[in-house]
Amino acid sequence: MAMSGILKKIGEPSYTLLEYVVLITLMMYVLTPLLWLLETSVNTDPVPYLSIPKGITIDHFIAVLTNRPITGGYAAHPVYMTRWIVNSLIISGTTMIIVIILAVLASYSLSRLRFRGKNLLMTLILLSGFMPRMAMILPLFQLCRTLGLVDNLIGVAIVVASGTLPTQIWILKGFFDQLPRDLEEQAWICGCDRVSAVFRIILPNVGPGLAVVAFMSFLSGWGAFTIPLILIRREYLFPISLGIASVFIHNPGEIGLVVDYGPTCALAVLYAIPSIALYILLRERLMEIRLARLEVR
Repeated sequence: MAMSGILKKIGEPSYTLLEYVVLITLMMYVLTPLLWLLETSVNTDPVPYLSIPKGITIDHFIAVLTNRPITGGYAAHPVYMTRWIVNSLIISGTTMIIVIILAVLASYSLSRLRFRGKNLLMTLILLSGFMPRMAMILPLFQLCRTLGLVDNLIGVAIVVASGTLPTQIWILKGFFDQLPRDLEEQAWICGCDRVSAVFRIILPNVGPGLAVVAFMSFLSGWGAFTIPLILIRREYLFPISLGIASVFIHNPGEIGLVVDYGPTCALAVLYAIPSIALYILLRERLMEIRLARLEVR
């Protein structure tokens, strides 16, 4: 027993050292691309690898925000990054609005109303949320082409919203279920109809749920790549995700690829800012959800 205890004490430091080595390796793997992205976006001489900047400049950000054309290859045509930012904002903003409106209507109805086939409908909504989007991409493309939504930013937002809506309905329904019906009944007694009671009483009390729905639906539209890749053909309609990828694609048969890494990395940094800013604005609401779950437990 004494010998086994000694061996255990000798072996413990080696396991601890191994854990730190693994953690440091993973941290370097994650942080190195981010450091290169930040360094290249302000480097006066950007290169496709991590290096010590020869000088610091914000000209790359100015080039992006002032709509200066850059070249994505020897024979590539100019791309305009400011337009990509606007396109992403249109897609994500429209997606968020569509999801919030439809999720509120659907989740409130499923929470408060009783009708035949309700459980089956809720099950179908849940199953549609688990279905892979790529399995439905062909019929979605045919439907969008029939409705004239190809090369249309609103069409992209509608398709992205349809993919994230089932999950948001279930999330928001849980918040409506937690509210007692007495709140609405008291509002009715005070003279409110059902619609005004929802806007004046119910929605303010599900603020954390609306914050979650807004945050997740915005991120779904902001980070969309596959849907725009299928539905968008014109380069000036690209969102940022598709635009950054197009910078690194040169025409078949061309030799060599020249990428202006400075503006491209600056655009990637700007691409991350709205998601971070939205999280900072809604973090108090998100914390309310966490505290509410702890109280329930």
